[in-house]
Amino acid sequence: MNKRLSGLLIMSVCLFAGSAVASNANAVEAKTSLTTLSQDNASHIDRVLGELTRQHDNASSLVKSARQPVSLAINSSLLADDTSQVTDDEDVLERLTAVASNSVSKFKQTGLASWYGRKFHGRKTASGDTFDMNGLTAAHRSLPLNCYVKVTNKTNGKSVVVKVNDRGPFHGNRVLDLSYGAAKRLGITNKGVGNVSIERVSGP
Repeated sequence: MNKRLSGLLIMSVCLFAGSAVASNANAVEAKTSLTTLSQDNASHIDRVLGELTRQHDNASSLVKSARQPVSLAINSSLLADDTSQVTDDEDVLERLTAVASNSVSKFKQTGLASWYGRKFHGRKTASGDTFDMNGLTAAHRSLPLNCYVKVTNKTNGKSVVVKVNDRGPFHGNRVLDLSYGAAKRLGITNKGVGNVSIERVSGP
């Protein structure tokens, strides 16, 4: 009986010792796995930090480039084609402006002219001037405000230079609305309208 008990005790001790060794081995293996995992994570974190640093540096470079003076940006070889396109567009715009200016400066027109007076005297014109019925002014639909035109009555040959400071006439087939003072110079106040020719001039 004692021998049997002794055998069981010895067996239990061996099993306990084996279990302890196995547990210790598992612990060592787990520790090794954790160490490897930590190293992998550290390596992954290093890669992420490196990528973030690179992106930050690139962003900083872009910001510095954006802060450069406009003249430096325009001189960049990357924008050479766009700059040449802008220059071409500016040249075209200048030529169109010159053509438009020449067309306006050579403006000539014929048609009926009417006049307006007391009803609008003292009111603001389209140019901001105060309308003076006795002044030498006129209203035209499209000529530049504050330009001057020479108006000639084709019936009697009388002429007057007027300043275009208003818009109109807006009804009928008339091409010009003269102030009372200008219409009187042309001799059309009594009839109300007159057949005139209009020519753009540089000044009064």
